[in-house]
Amino acid sequence: MTASSKMAGVLSSGMHLLNGVYQVNRVLGQGGFGITYQGIDTRLNRPVALKEFFPEGCWRDGTTVISAGRWTVKTYSDAKQRFLQEGQTLGQFNHPGIVRVFYYFEENNTAYMVMEYLKGLSLADLLKKRGGKMSQAEALHYIQKISQALEVLHQSQFLHRDLKPDNIMLTKDERVVLIDFGAARDFTNRHSKRFTAMFTPGYAPLEQYGQALKFGTFTDIYALGATLYHMLTGIVPPSAVERAAGVELKPVCQLNDRVSPHVSLAISQALAMEVTDRIQSVAKFLHLLRLDNHNLETIVVGSNHFYESAKDPWSAFKPNESSYTSEKRENVSNSWF
Repeated sequence: MTASSKMAGVLSSGMHLLNGVYQVNRVLGQGGFGITYQGIDTRLNRPVALKEFFPEGCWRDGTTVISAGRWTVKTYSDAKQRFLQEGQTLGQFNHPGIVRVFYYFEENNTAYMVMEYLKGLSLADLLKKRGGKMSQAEALHYIQKISQALEVLHQSQFLHRDLKPDNIMLTKDERVVLIDFGAARDFTNRHSKRFTAMFTPGYAPLEQYGQALKFGTFTDIYALGATLYHMLTGIVPPSAVERAAGVELKPVCQLNDRVSPHVSLAISQALAMEVTDRIQSVAKFLHLLRLDNHNLETIVVGSNHFYESAKDPWSAFKPNESSYTSEKRENVSNSWF
Protein backbone atom coordinates (compact mmCIF):
# COMPACT_ATOMS: atom_id res chain seq x y z
CA MET A 1 0.00 0.00 0.00
CA THR A 2 1.06 3.54 -0.66
CA ALA A 3 2.19 5.70 2.23
CA SER A 4 0.04 8.60 1.08
CA SER A 5 -2.78 9.34 3.51
CA LYS A 6 -5.01 10.20 0.55
CA MET A 7 -4.48 6.74 -0.87
CA ALA A 8 -4.35 4.89 2.43
CA GLY A 9 -6.16 1.58 2.25
CA VAL A 10 -6.12 1.13 -1.51
CA LEU A 11 -5.73 -2.34 -3.01
CA SER A 12 -2.23 -3.19 -4.16
CA SER A 13 -1.37 -3.24 -7.84
CA GLY A 14 -1.63 -6.78 -9.18
CA MET A 15 -4.38 -7.79 -6.73
CA HIS A 16 -6.97 -10.16 -8.20
CA LEU A 17 -10.71 -10.10 -7.58
CA LEU A 18 -13.49 -12.59 -8.23
CA ASN A 19 -11.18 -15.60 -8.36
CA GLY A 20 -8.79 -13.95 -10.78
CA VAL A 21 -11.35 -12.60 -13.25
CA TYR A 22 -10.29 -9.00 -12.60
CA GLN A 23 -6.84 -7.60 -11.85
CA VAL A 24 -6.29 -4.25 -10.12
CA ASN A 25 -3.61 -2.08 -11.74
CA ARG A 26 -3.63 1.49 -10.42
CA VAL A 27 -5.79 4.04 -8.65
CA LEU A 28 -7.72 6.43 -10.88
CA GLY A 29 -9.39 8.38 -8.11
CA GLN A 30 -10.65 8.29 -4.54
CA GLY A 31 -13.66 10.08 -3.09
CA GLY A 32 -15.76 10.10 0.04
CA PHE A 33 -17.57 6.88 -0.82
CA GLY A 34 -15.21 4.84 -2.92
CA ILE A 35 -12.03 4.17 -4.85
CA THR A 36 -11.84 3.72 -8.61
CA TYR A 37 -9.06 1.61 -10.11
CA GLN A 38 -7.92 0.95 -13.63
CA GLY A 39 -7.92 -2.79 -14.04
CA ILE A 40 -8.00 -5.67 -16.48
CA ASP A 41 -10.69 -8.19 -17.35
CA THR A 42 -8.32 -11.18 -17.57
CA ARG A 43 -10.75 -13.30 -19.57
CA LEU A 44 -10.95 -10.80 -22.43
CA ASN A 45 -7.65 -9.02 -21.79
CA ARG A 46 -9.30 -5.60 -21.93
CA PRO A 47 -9.05 -2.57 -19.64
CA VAL A 48 -11.91 -1.85 -17.26
CA ALA A 49 -12.63 0.58 -14.45
CA LEU A 50 -13.18 -1.10 -11.07
CA LYS A 51 -15.14 0.96 -8.56
CA GLU A 52 -14.82 -0.20 -4.96
CA PHE A 53 -17.23 0.79 -2.20
CA PHE A 54 -14.91 2.25 0.44
CA PRO A 55 -16.56 5.02 2.50
CA GLU A 56 -14.41 7.61 4.20
CA GLY A 57 -13.57 6.57 7.76
CA CYS A 58 -13.42 2.87 7.00
CA TRP A 59 -10.18 0.91 6.97
CA ARG A 60 -8.80 -2.31 5.59
CA ASP A 61 -7.61 -5.42 7.42
CA GLY A 62 -5.61 -7.10 4.68
CA THR A 63 -8.08 -6.92 1.80
CA THR A 64 -11.20 -6.89 4.01
CA VAL A 65 -12.93 -3.53 4.44
CA ILE A 66 -13.92 -2.76 8.03
CA SER A 67 -16.73 -0.31 8.82
CA ALA A 68 -15.55 2.36 11.25
CA GLY A 69 -16.00 5.97 12.23
CA ARG A 70 -19.57 7.09 11.68
CA TRP A 71 -20.36 3.81 9.91
CA THR A 72 -22.11 1.23 12.03
CA VAL A 73 -22.51 -2.31 10.75
CA LYS A 74 -26.09 -1.50 9.69
CA THR A 75 -25.43 1.87 8.03
CA TYR A 76 -22.44 0.41 6.21
CA SER A 77 -24.51 -2.55 4.98
CA ASP A 78 -27.33 -0.24 3.85
CA ALA A 79 -24.90 2.03 1.98
CA LYS A 80 -23.28 -0.99 0.33
CA GLN A 81 -26.67 -2.13 -0.92
CA ARG A 82 -27.27 1.33 -2.39
CA PHE A 83 -23.91 1.02 -4.16
CA LEU A 84 -25.04 -2.27 -5.68
CA GLN A 85 -28.32 -0.65 -6.69
CA GLU A 86 -26.27 1.97 -8.54
CA GLY A 87 -24.72 -0.85 -10.56
CA GLN A 88 -28.14 -2.30 -11.25
CA THR A 89 -29.42 1.13 -12.33
CA LEU A 90 -26.58 1.78 -14.76
CA GLY A 91 -26.67 -1.77 -16.08
CA GLN A 92 -30.07 -1.05 -17.62
CA PHE A 93 -28.74 1.56 -20.02
CA ASN A 94 -27.11 1.14 -23.39
CA HIS A 95 -26.38 4.72 -24.42
CA PRO A 96 -23.11 6.37 -25.48
CA GLY A 97 -23.67 9.20 -23.00
CA ILE A 98 -24.10 6.97 -19.93
CA VAL A 99 -21.16 5.02 -18.51
CA ARG A 100 -21.58 1.29 -19.05
CA VAL A 101 -21.61 -1.21 -16.20
CA PHE A 102 -20.67 -4.76 -17.13
CA TYR A 103 -20.93 -6.51 -13.77
CA TYR A 104 -21.13 -5.95 -10.03
CA PHE A 105 -20.32 -8.25 -7.13
CA GLU A 106 -19.50 -8.46 -3.42
CA GLU A 107 -16.11 -9.44 -2.03
CA ASN A 108 -13.80 -8.39 0.84
CA ASN A 109 -16.84 -7.30 2.89
CA THR A 110 -17.49 -4.62 0.30
CA ALA A 111 -18.85 -4.29 -3.24
CA TYR A 112 -17.36 -3.69 -6.67
CA MET A 113 -18.67 -2.34 -9.93
CA VAL A 114 -17.00 -3.22 -13.24
CA MET A 115 -17.36 -0.42 -15.77
CA GLU A 116 -16.01 0.56 -19.15
CA TYR A 117 -12.65 2.30 -18.93
CA LEU A 118 -13.10 5.81 -20.36
CA LYS A 119 -10.03 7.39 -21.92
CA GLY A 120 -10.18 11.17 -21.80
CA LEU A 121 -10.66 13.94 -19.27
CA SER A 122 -13.49 15.39 -17.23
CA LEU A 123 -15.30 18.56 -18.19
CA ALA A 124 -13.82 20.09 -15.03
CA ASP A 125 -10.32 19.32 -16.29
CA LEU A 126 -11.11 20.80 -19.69
CA LEU A 127 -12.37 23.99 -18.05
CA LYS A 128 -9.08 24.29 -16.19
CA LYS A 129 -7.21 23.92 -19.47
CA ARG A 130 -9.42 26.62 -20.98
CA GLY A 131 -8.58 29.00 -18.13
CA GLY A 132 -11.84 28.42 -16.27
CA LYS A 133 -14.45 28.96 -18.99
CA MET A 134 -15.14 28.31 -22.65
CA SER A 135 -16.90 29.89 -25.61
CA GLN A 136 -20.66 29.80 -25.92
CA ALA A 137 -20.49 27.59 -29.03
CA GLU A 138 -18.29 25.00 -27.34
CA ALA A 139 -20.30 25.05 -24.12
CA LEU A 140 -23.61 24.55 -25.94
CA HIS A 141 -22.11 21.67 -27.91
CA TYR A 142 -21.34 19.82 -24.69
CA ILE A 143 -24.63 20.77 -23.04
CA GLN A 144 -26.58 19.31 -25.95
CA LYS A 145 -24.70 16.01 -25.62
CA ILE A 146 -25.17 15.96 -21.84
CA SER A 147 -28.87 16.72 -22.28
CA GLN A 148 -29.38 13.76 -24.59
CA ALA A 149 -28.03 11.36 -21.96
CA LEU A 150 -29.96 13.07 -19.18
CA GLU A 151 -33.19 12.76 -21.14
CA VAL A 152 -32.68 9.00 -21.42
CA LEU A 153 -32.34 8.84 -17.63
CA HIS A 154 -35.45 10.93 -17.10
CA GLN A 155 -37.54 8.88 -19.52
CA SER A 156 -36.60 5.85 -17.44
CA GLN A 157 -37.77 7.68 -14.30
CA PHE A 158 -34.27 8.18 -12.88
CA LEU A 159 -32.55 11.30 -11.62
CA HIS A 160 -28.78 11.77 -11.59
CA ARG A 161 -28.86 14.22 -8.62
CA ASP A 162 -25.15 15.11 -8.75
CA LEU A 163 -24.61 16.55 -12.20
CA LYS A 164 -21.50 18.77 -12.36
CA PRO A 165 -18.35 19.16 -14.50
CA ASP A 166 -16.46 16.58 -12.41
CA ASN A 167 -19.07 13.95 -13.30
CA ILE A 168 -18.97 14.50 -17.06
CA MET A 169 -16.27 12.70 -19.06
CA LEU A 170 -15.08 13.79 -22.49
CA THR A 171 -13.56 10.75 -24.16
CA LYS A 172 -10.94 10.48 -26.87
CA ASP A 173 -13.55 9.04 -29.23
CA GLU A 174 -15.62 12.23 -28.77
CA ARG A 175 -18.28 10.86 -26.45
CA VAL A 176 -19.67 13.01 -23.65
CA VAL A 177 -20.44 10.62 -20.81
CA LEU A 178 -22.27 11.00 -17.50
CA ILE A 179 -20.47 9.19 -14.67
CA ASP A 180 -20.69 8.77 -10.88
CA PHE A 181 -24.30 7.83 -10.39
CA GLY A 182 -23.93 7.27 -6.65
CA ALA A 183 -26.83 9.63 -6.04
CA ALA A 184 -29.05 8.32 -8.85
CA ARG A 185 -32.50 7.21 -7.75
CA ASP A 186 -35.69 5.90 -9.27
CA PHE A 187 -38.30 8.57 -8.60
CA THR A 188 -41.36 6.60 -9.77
CA ASN A 189 -44.05 7.00 -7.12
CA ARG A 190 -41.45 8.39 -4.70
CA HIS A 191 -41.57 12.11 -5.43
CA SER A 192 -42.22 13.08 -1.83
CA LYS A 193 -40.23 10.42 -0.01
CA ARG A 194 -36.90 10.74 1.73
CA PHE A 195 -33.68 10.73 -0.26
CA THR A 196 -30.13 10.48 1.07
CA ALA A 197 -28.48 13.92 1.04
CA MET A 198 -25.79 13.54 -1.64
CA PHE A 199 -25.10 16.68 -3.66
CA THR A 200 -22.58 19.40 -4.47
CA PRO A 201 -23.23 23.00 -3.31
CA GLY A 202 -23.54 25.38 -6.23
CA TYR A 203 -25.04 22.72 -8.48
CA ALA A 204 -27.78 21.49 -6.14
CA PRO A 205 -31.18 23.21 -5.84
CA LEU A 206 -32.70 24.04 -2.47
CA GLU A 207 -34.91 20.94 -2.42
CA GLN A 208 -31.81 18.73 -2.18
CA TYR A 209 -30.97 20.24 1.19
CA GLY A 210 -34.22 18.94 2.70
CA GLN A 211 -35.00 15.45 3.94
CA ALA A 212 -38.50 14.97 2.56
CA LEU A 213 -38.95 17.48 -0.24
CA LYS A 214 -40.24 16.86 -3.74
CA PHE A 215 -37.69 15.82 -6.36
CA GLY A 216 -38.18 15.63 -10.10
CA THR A 217 -36.58 16.25 -13.47
CA PHE A 218 -36.40 19.92 -12.47
CA THR A 219 -33.81 18.91 -9.84
CA ASP A 220 -31.38 17.81 -12.55
CA ILE A 221 -32.32 20.82 -14.70
CA TYR A 222 -31.01 23.11 -11.95
CA ALA A 223 -27.67 21.25 -11.97
CA LEU A 224 -27.57 21.34 -15.78
CA GLY A 225 -28.12 25.11 -15.70
CA ALA A 226 -25.47 25.51 -13.00
CA THR A 227 -23.02 23.50 -15.10
CA LEU A 228 -23.60 25.74 -18.12
CA TYR A 229 -23.31 28.81 -15.86
CA HIS A 230 -19.89 27.58 -14.74
CA MET A 231 -18.81 26.77 -18.30
CA LEU A 232 -19.61 30.27 -19.54
CA THR A 233 -18.46 32.35 -16.57
CA GLY A 234 -15.72 30.29 -14.94
CA ILE A 235 -17.63 30.66 -11.65
CA VAL A 236 -19.62 28.10 -9.69
CA PRO A 237 -23.00 29.65 -8.79
CA PRO A 238 -23.55 30.49 -5.12
CA SER A 239 -25.16 27.64 -3.23
CA ALA A 240 -28.93 27.51 -2.97
CA VAL A 241 -28.65 28.09 0.79
CA GLU A 242 -26.59 31.24 0.21
CA ARG A 243 -29.09 32.44 -2.37
CA ALA A 244 -31.95 31.79 0.05
CA ALA A 245 -30.08 33.99 2.54
CA GLY A 246 -29.90 36.84 0.03
CA VAL A 247 -26.74 36.26 -2.00
CA GLU A 248 -27.35 37.45 -5.55
CA LEU A 249 -27.02 35.16 -8.56
CA LYS A 250 -25.65 37.48 -11.23
CA PRO A 251 -26.96 36.81 -14.74
CA VAL A 252 -24.45 35.14 -17.03
CA CYS A 253 -24.56 38.04 -19.50
CA GLN A 254 -23.31 40.40 -16.76
CA LEU A 255 -20.27 38.19 -16.19
CA ASN A 256 -19.60 37.38 -19.84
CA ASP A 257 -20.78 39.92 -22.44
CA ARG A 258 -20.16 37.44 -25.25
CA VAL A 259 -23.06 35.26 -24.12
CA SER A 260 -26.33 35.72 -26.02
CA PRO A 261 -29.24 37.20 -24.02
CA HIS A 262 -31.48 34.19 -24.71
CA VAL A 263 -28.81 31.81 -23.39
CA SER A 264 -28.36 33.88 -20.24
CA LEU A 265 -32.14 33.98 -19.71
CA ALA A 266 -32.49 30.22 -20.17
CA ILE A 267 -29.80 29.60 -17.56
CA SER A 268 -31.52 31.94 -15.11
CA GLN A 269 -34.80 30.08 -15.59
CA ALA A 270 -33.06 26.73 -15.07
CA LEU A 271 -31.62 28.11 -11.82
CA ALA A 272 -34.92 29.42 -10.45
CA MET A 273 -35.13 28.81 -6.72
CA GLU A 274 -38.85 27.99 -6.76
CA VAL A 275 -39.58 24.64 -8.37
CA THR A 276 -42.72 26.01 -10.05
CA ASP A 277 -40.69 28.80 -11.70
CA ARG A 278 -37.97 26.48 -12.95
CA ILE A 279 -37.68 24.82 -16.35
CA GLN A 280 -39.25 21.39 -16.00
CA SER A 281 -37.70 19.35 -18.80
CA VAL A 282 -34.56 18.86 -20.86
CA ALA A 283 -36.51 19.51 -24.05
CA LYS A 284 -37.72 22.89 -22.78
CA PHE A 285 -34.21 23.90 -21.70
CA LEU A 286 -32.80 23.03 -25.14
CA HIS A 287 -35.66 24.94 -26.78
CA LEU A 288 -34.88 28.08 -24.78
CA LEU A 289 -31.19 27.69 -25.64
CA ARG A 290 -32.29 27.44 -29.31
CA LEU A 291 -30.68 24.06 -29.66
CA ASP A 292 -32.19 21.19 -31.62
CA ASN A 293 -34.31 19.13 -29.25
CA HIS A 294 -35.89 16.93 -31.93
CA ASN A 295 -33.01 14.48 -31.77
CA LEU A 296 -33.54 13.64 -28.11
CA GLU A 297 -33.34 9.88 -27.98
CA THR A 298 -36.05 7.67 -26.63
CA ILE A 299 -35.22 5.23 -23.87
CA VAL A 300 -32.24 3.08 -24.81
CA VAL A 301 -32.07 0.17 -22.42
CA GLY A 302 -29.82 -2.85 -22.76
CA SER A 303 -30.84 -6.47 -22.68
CA ASN A 304 -30.21 -8.64 -19.63
CA HIS A 305 -26.69 -9.44 -20.80
CA PHE A 306 -24.23 -6.77 -21.86
CA TYR A 307 -22.71 -8.81 -24.66
CA GLU A 308 -26.12 -9.10 -26.30
CA SER A 309 -26.92 -5.41 -25.94
CA ALA A 310 -25.24 -4.17 -29.11
CA LYS A 311 -25.28 -5.33 -32.72
CA ASP A 312 -21.52 -5.54 -32.55
CA PRO A 313 -20.54 -6.68 -29.02
CA TRP A 314 -17.22 -4.86 -29.33
CA SER A 315 -18.74 -1.58 -30.50
CA ALA A 316 -18.47 -0.01 -27.06
CA PHE A 317 -14.70 -0.16 -27.33
CA LYS A 318 -14.35 1.19 -30.88
CA PRO A 319 -13.73 4.88 -31.68
CA ASN A 320 -16.63 7.01 -32.94
CA GLU A 321 -19.16 4.30 -32.27
CA SER A 322 -22.66 5.70 -31.78
CA SER A 323 -24.96 3.01 -33.11
CA TYR A 324 -26.68 1.09 -30.38
CA THR A 325 -29.77 -1.07 -30.27
CA SER A 326 -32.88 -0.04 -28.41
CA GLU A 327 -34.05 -3.14 -26.65
CA LYS A 328 -36.19 -3.09 -23.56
CA ARG A 329 -34.59 -4.79 -20.58
CA GLU A 330 -36.43 -7.64 -18.94
CA ASN A 331 -36.43 -8.09 -15.20
CA VAL A 332 -33.65 -10.46 -14.22
CA SER A 333 -32.31 -11.71 -10.93
CA ASN A 334 -28.63 -11.93 -11.88
CA SER A 335 -26.21 -9.04 -12.15
CA TRP A 336 -24.77 -9.54 -15.64
CA PHE A 337 -25.52 -6.91 -18.25
